[in-house]
Amino acid sequence: MDKSYKDEYDPEEVRVNKSTVTNTPNLKGDWLNFYLLLFLYILQGFPIGLSSTFPIILQSRKMVTYEEQALFSIVLWPYTMKVLFAPLVDSLYIKRIGRRKSWLLPIQFLIGTILIYTSKNIDNWLPETGKPNLRMIICVIFSINVLSAIQDVVVDAWSLTMMKKNNVGYGATCNSVGLPIGMFIASVGPILLVSEDINNKYFRVTPTTGGLMTLQSFMYLWGIIFVLITILIGIFKKEKCNSLELDHKRISVFQNYKLLWNILKKPEIKLLAIALLTARFGFSAMEAPSNLKLIDAGVSKDDIMIIVTGMYAMKFIMTTFLSKHISGPKCMDYYLTMTPIRLFWSITCMGLVYYTPSLINNNGDIKVPVYYYCLLALIFAVNEVITNLYNVFRGK
Repeated sequence: MDKSYKDEYDPEEVRVNKSTVTNTPNLKGDWLNFYLLLFLYILQGFPIGLSSTFPIILQSRKMVTYEEQALFSIVLWPYTMKVLFAPLVDSLYIKRIGRRKSWLLPIQFLIGTILIYTSKNIDNWLPETGKPNLRMIICVIFSINVLSAIQDVVVDAWSLTMMKKNNVGYGATCNSVGLPIGMFIASVGPILLVSEDINNKYFRVTPTTGGLMTLQSFMYLWGIIFVLITILIGIFKKEKCNSLELDHKRISVFQNYKLLWNILKKPEIKLLAIALLTARFGFSAMEAPSNLKLIDAGVSKDDIMIIVTGMYAMKFIMTTFLSKHISGPKCMDYYLTMTPIRLFWSITCMGLVYYTPSLINNNGDIKVPVYYYCLLALIFAVNEVITNLYNVFRGK
């Protein structure tokens, strides 16, 4: 009797069970943090999408050369320098405001202010006819991306402490869902919402001039959203004080950079860095100029963006599913396996770009047949599947 009683009510077993329950993910009491983190990742994806939509707008208006498009590509460089921002973000902060809020509040407020400033001048910088002020557009988008890259570091770090420890894994879900939404809004919105043809065809009963909104109003709206969200976070969101934790240790900027340098000197990190730096060379032709060449050939940017909208929906669903179900030590093997497959499909995509002029040109008249759109959508869809698998395996 004593033995069975002890087995049934073993205190050690009770403690283990309590620990198991505690470590089980449960968003009860954490839903507000979850939605806040999701929205922060949506804001984080917005500048990335904005960087991809301007080349299409410029190309569709026949305003710039490919040399100038190449110059515009430098706006994405700040994202490659995030590792240099991280030690500063981690070490320098105002304790009274909070470790992450010290950076997030001014960064997002500046992004919103720049977007509002851009909205006031975008019609002058990007006229319907004539030469655009490319230098000013590049400076503005580059500045936004520098701030966004720092925001990326801040939000990724805050995602580790914003929610309870047993819910930290949901941070990756917020990332995989929020980023594509933000990129979608910023890359598709300025084209589809501004397009008169698309809105008359799909959204209006009686055709009228102009789109649902102008590029100026779109930029202004999102500038206001950035500013308002920043103010609300500053007032209502309290940040957890990590200094209360027993294992918390504050290190200086110099110590952070020294630690980073020691990590970068490791042979495994050097090899991985070389692999990641060179991995995208074979895909660059598909990723960068393919849409621009299709526009040059006569395919409407509006039609391309409608197809891209479907690709974003696929990306959203796939990334959410794959992030939950793909993990483990073999992800690098899968990543290496996907590389030649993606290279092969890039050749297929380039083949379509090469033959597009002959497929849509009928004795000098540009007429895009329905089968071409079906073929384009199929190739884009397969490419999206391969690219998502490739990126998820790399991230894991």
